[in-house]
Amino acid sequence: MITSKKITVPPMFKIAYSKPTYAREWTRYGVQAKAPEYLLQLAAGSDDVIASTHDGVTEIYVRKSMVAA
Repeated sequence: MITSKKITVPPMFKIAYSKPTYAREWTRYGVQAKAPEYLLQLAAGSDDVIASTHDGVTEIYVRKSMVAA
């Protein structure tokens, strides 16, 4: 997981979920095939998922081809 003040996401990625640190539930963007907890686990070892935390918000990005899956 990336922890910084600003992240530049490559153009082939799309935001899937976001959650402020104080919130209990994730905000979903579009239709996602995978749960946010599962994507966070994938982010540790996959090039298809990026998880970042900045300004108190955790965001999960997925490769655009994976979003449709």
